[in-house]
Amino acid sequence: MASAGRPKRASQALLQEAAFELFQHRGYRNTTVEQIARTAGFSRATFFNCFSSKAELFWLETDALIASLRAHLEAALAAGDPPQLRETLLKFAEGLSSQQIPWALQNYRLLEAAEDLTASGASRVLGLNTLFQRYLEQQYSALDRPAPVVLRSQAAATTAMLVSALLGWVDAGVTRGSFGDQLSLALIH
Repeated sequence: MASAGRPKRASQALLQEAAFELFQHRGYRNTTVEQIARTAGFSRATFFNCFSSKAELFWLETDALIASLRAHLEAALAAGDPPQLRETLLKFAEGLSSQQIPWALQNYRLLEAAEDLTASGASRVLGLNTLFQRYLEQQYSALDRPAPVVLRSQAAATTAMLVSALLGWVDAGVTRGSFGDQLSLALIH
């Protein structure tokens, strides 16, 4: 449980802010959970009430983006006659700006935390894959729905293209342009 009077989300944000400051000065590997908690004004126990590991600090903004994407896909399905997944994703990407790229994703190479980011991000990628598969399943009527293996492979390919677009967008730095443009290039028709 977070400290009295502070909502868990506020505690997470304070811990994340302290961690990123320490990561910049000490490096990811040389920063301990105890140092992060102490810098943020919390106990080690509070840290573990908010995050399961140090690597989980990287995902607050990304998890919020995924939740926003989930809501966008659900709204498209609820409206009836949903567009193709590609079009729905491109519509979502139109609203993203460079300021919404999570700090940790922009700086993961500098932090020397790529392996931990990859490991802690795997569940999120699998979650996106499941989200896309459900969208595809609901997009088709029962009469024209492809075989489950086809839907799974379409969802997996879309997930891979989205992740590739995101990494390409982050790596492009100040010349990145819009995420929608990057995603459009990555999503094969």
